Amino acid sequence: MLVLKLIIDIYMQQLISAIKETIPELVKEWNTIKLPLFESLVEQPFEKYFEGRQTQEKTKMVAPILDSIFARLMKNKLSTFVVAEGKGLDYLYGLIPLESKITFGEGISWTGNGYSKTPWHLLMRFEVSNTGIIVGKFVMLTDLDKCQSKWTAPGTTSNFSTLKFVVEDYNNLIPVVGTITNKTSTGRVGTYVAPIMEST
Repeated sequence: MLVLKLIIDIYMQQLISAIKETIPELVKEWNTIKLPLFESLVEQPFEKYFEGRQTQEKTKMVAPILDSIFARLMKNKLSTFVVAEGKGLDYLYGLIPLESKITFGEGISWTGNGYSKTPWHLLMRFEVSNTGIIVGKFVMLTDLDKCQSKWTAPGTTSNFSTLKFVVEDYNNLIPVVGTITNKTSTGRVGTYVAPIMEST
């Protein structure tokens, strides 16, 4: 059991290092290459295309592109990192299945499709300017089996569920890019952990 834990710890450190290298590359590729291509495809500037639309609309259209870039860059760094969608998870890293979620904007929660596929979660958040430039980034890993927080059940009018972390989970969250805080803006311990983005 101890040997397995050591193997997982080594795997996780390699994964964390690769993610730290990958995220700035992903941001640069989106900002300089994919954003202009996106605007060419929709035949108008990013800002005009999403004018009057909610953040979820941006997430729905842009997150799959970022996910594809992320997967390609990670596979170049880690030979055991594979896309495994359709098998009850998003990625497989060695022996570790990962569920990935990408969201945009400020906030403390992630949105999912109503059920957790696997305990290990890779949670990404990006701040995107009105013109489509990524200006902030945050990534963390966590094992939901070790957390009190769970995905909410989907509502009667929506298939979506929400995940946010209570402060009791603070020590089970692994910030990779950016940091987390369990304090409110007044300095008191809050109810939920909040991500703090790193600027690009």
